[in-house]
Amino acid sequence: MATDGNQKSLSLAFGVHHSPKDAPAKVVRQIESEAQALAVAIAAGHHKLDYIAACVGKSKAYVSRLQRGERPIPSKLVGPLCAATGSNLLRQYIDLQRALEGQCEVARLAELLRAAA
Repeated sequence: MATDGNQKSLSLAFGVHHSPKDAPAKVVRQIESEAQALAVAIAAGHHKLDYIAACVGKSKAYVSRLQRGERPIPSKLVGPLCAATGSNLLRQYIDLQRALEGQCEVARLAELLRAAA
């Protein structure tokens, strides 16, 4: 296709994107909060808050509050944050906490069943 020379190629706004990678289980087990998971993922990727904020369509101040634990991380931002950081650490931490909560629920119900017998 011929062009008249006035067209310019568009570079990607935020670099080349790759699917987020899973963090090692050893790292996931050491994380204590969603905010810490986000902070570690950002630090591990050597990302700037401006970059993460632009990727998820939020302000730098908002992402900073998420990272410091001053605001809860909405479930609708988990995927975009993982994509922006290149790490599934946040999603893995959330999944681990849900699994642990379910395990506690099973133990509680088992105890009720034992008590009723």
